[in-house]
Amino acid sequence: MATGLGFANSPAVRGTEPVGAIDVKYTQSVASVGREATKEETSCRVKLRFKRMGRKKRPFYRLVAIDSRRQRDGLALEELGWYNPLTKETFINAEQVQKWLSCGATPTDTVASLLKKAMPTLSDAE
Repeated sequence: MATGLGFANSPAVRGTEPVGAIDVKYTQSVASVGREATKEETSCRVKLRFKRMGRKKRPFYRLVAIDSRRQRDGLALEELGWYNPLTKETFINAEQVQKWLSCGATPTDTVASLLKKAMPTLSDAE
């Protein structure tokens, strides 16, 4: 048995601690983890970035507000528009973009350049 592992030496593993006490400690640790997770989620980690759609060799992007820790094609907080790089068509919901930027969301470099082209008044305001 390895002696460097902390859980191997705990009273619960050795069987010297009553079972009811284990449940109480477990629920307290779960509750404390839940509180820490909500503290992290309240800090603003929102990014404005593209979510890839379309098929192979035919890209189509949606402009989304998303938690920066989520994957590229993950669940978005809100969809703000779209961009088709093949035809250079763009649709942006300017009111919602302004709302997210005022809340502290940071656009990626690509999205920022698209916003400068599509909304020239945005670059004047900043």
